[in-house]
Amino acid sequence: MTSMNFSFKPVLLTLFAATLTLPVHAEPKENIYGKDQSSAYEAGWPFRVNPPNRLGAFDGRALKALYADKPVWIQPSAVATPLDKAPVKFGFMHNPADLLKKHPIMGMALGKNGKLVFEQYQYGTSASSMFDSQSIAKIITGFSLGALIQQGTAIDLDARMGALVPRLQGSAIASATLRQTLNMQCGHDFKWVDDGIDGSAARYAAVRFAAKDKGGRDLYAYYQELPANPPGKTFAYDPHCSDSLSMLITEKTGMPLRRFFEQAVWQKLGTSNRAAWLSPSQNPELTTGSSGFYATLPDYALLANLMVNGGSANGVVIASPDWVKRMYSDTVAVPRSENENFARYGYQAWVRSDKADTWFAGLGNHGQRFYLDPRSNSFMIIFALDFDHIKDSDKFWEWFRNTPIDKL
Repeated sequence: MTSMNFSFKPVLLTLFAATLTLPVHAEPKENIYGKDQSSAYEAGWPFRVNPPNRLGAFDGRALKALYADKPVWIQPSAVATPLDKAPVKFGFMHNPADLLKKHPIMGMALGKNGKLVFEQYQYGTSASSMFDSQSIAKIITGFSLGALIQQGTAIDLDARMGALVPRLQGSAIASATLRQTLNMQCGHDFKWVDDGIDGSAARYAAVRFAAKDKGGRDLYAYYQELPANPPGKTFAYDPHCSDSLSMLITEKTGMPLRRFFEQAVWQKLGTSNRAAWLSPSQNPELTTGSSGFYATLPDYALLANLMVNGGSANGVVIASPDWVKRMYSDTVAVPRSENENFARYGYQAWVRSDKADTWFAGLGNHGQRFYLDPRSNSFMIIFALDFDHIKDSDKFWEWFRNTPIDKL
């Protein structure tokens, strides 16, 4: 990848609530992340969200301030139909509230059999907070492709990306098949590194989101410079693969992925609130398929329920059950060096194992989790401020997904 040299001076914006209701307990690591809506947030690219700026970036305040008048917004359904709530009185041994007491989790939701059985917030967030998906956006992009196919668009998964997206011809990704691209084997020599402004994550963030004089690039031209790796040979958790899928959806529909998703998925779910999905700064006609999606937790719950329900919502088939199953069954092996907890990778989705009772997930940086189990019709969503909760959350999830709703 071409190295980028740019300077970055964060702009700190601070909002203060006139009246705050303080929690009755000290929230985990509140001395690091802040504990309410008076916490500062950070603006600028690369969007480095170090404490104490992370809370304001992840809870949607930075989005609302910086993108208020930008064309990134996704309108909700004409008629809201949120999931029915069926709160469970969890026992002493398995109580999701304990995860929030112990770990810096902003919001958490649990669903089973089409019911929302748990929803809780801290750090001043609420049901109206627009949480940053981080890389959970990838699984939304993968599902959106299934929605496009469900509408009757014929797409050969074994066709080359250069044939499907002519502007990718000549790039490293052009010779990869669509299936290989979905499986993160898209022919680009890439290693995910998140270690500040010199890491691959930050460099690509600047390419997508920085102003032109700060390193922002036209993605089609930039992709022509990517170093090649034989497609289908090496797994790499590569946002370039995901963004090329966004290019494909735009090629087939003539609209940004964001707008297609709004019409084909979001407005059919019965969502109550608008969402947002960012575009690359130099390609407003595109949407970043690898990240940049924001929504409220109740509406994320509708999206998770859609996926564990086989792609249907409100009596409408949005993506076929076959596509949803392919997302976690048409997989490739994941080296332990890439992820110690997930052995397989499907269509823009992490897959726990190759066992019959496996489940799949969207994983976001700093601990965002979108756990999905169609077999038990269960989901768990966590928006966190760091990774510390993962071991405890995984253990709780295994119990929750395997326990019938009347036994919780």
